[in-house]
Amino acid sequence: MAKKKHNVILADRADSMLIMHTKFLAQVSPNAAHRLLSEFKSVRQKLIEDPLQFPFADEFDVPGIAYKTYRKCLFYGRYKAVFIIDDNDVYIDAVIDCRQENESIIL
Repeated sequence: MAKKKHNVILADRADSMLIMHTKFLAQVSPNAAHRLLSEFKSVRQKLIEDPLQFPFADEFDVPGIAYKTYRKCLFYGRYKAVFIIDDNDVYIDAVIDCRQENESIIL
């Protein structure tokens, strides 16, 4: 039996964060910006196939949300997509530059 594919939904905020990171990189190196987007597309495909392969994002303690709810996927050296799995849906809530302080990120 074939594995169930997941629906990946990118929150507006996560989309804005990805655009912001891409624009910043494009100012320095258009090639780097293209690689970032290419790796993000690869991450999205991995989430479609099996989002459970990624670890919990234990560094986020979000009031009102159960511990070990958010997961993370590291990509392009210093970026991570933070997401929640709900049945067949994967919601990407943030795309973060790992050099940022986690405490400043409100999910």
